[in-house]
Amino acid sequence: MGAVAAYDRAVSSTAPTPRVRRVSRVVRDVDPWSVLKVGLVFHLVVYLTAIVAGALLWSVASSTGTIDNVERFLESFGWESFQFNGWTLFVNVALLGLLAAILLTAVWVLGATIFNLITDLVGGIRVSVLEEEVVASPVESGDDR
Repeated sequence: MGAVAAYDRAVSSTAPTPRVRRVSRVVRDVDPWSVLKVGLVFHLVVYLTAIVAGALLWSVASSTGTIDNVERFLESFGWESFQFNGWTLFVNVALLGLLAAILLTAVWVLGATIFNLITDLVGGIRVSVLEEEVVASPVESGDDR
């Protein structure tokens, strides 16, 4: 164990030592234009992912007969004929999803604008972060490796 402790002391004496300091930052303004761009990209990616996943799930459900089973189950409640029209469902869900993506982006921009108005009154949000500075310790002159 003595060799391990000596190695740890040697490594720790030559390794850079991190210094940590606490820094406070104040967030006073969020650019609504940036929020619009980020929100639009985010919601469109989620929208496209949901559309592709929905189409794949519909394809699997159709090929396994699940959709036919659901149609027969709903006919057992008294409907004379009940059928899912896949293309109509896809178009309606796609339009509804696109509308939701646009509306949610607008909500994000509205939230950023309200945040800016409130921070004008109260001065912002103070965030404390820890910054780590790596400072190299001096190499001892007797240690030539």
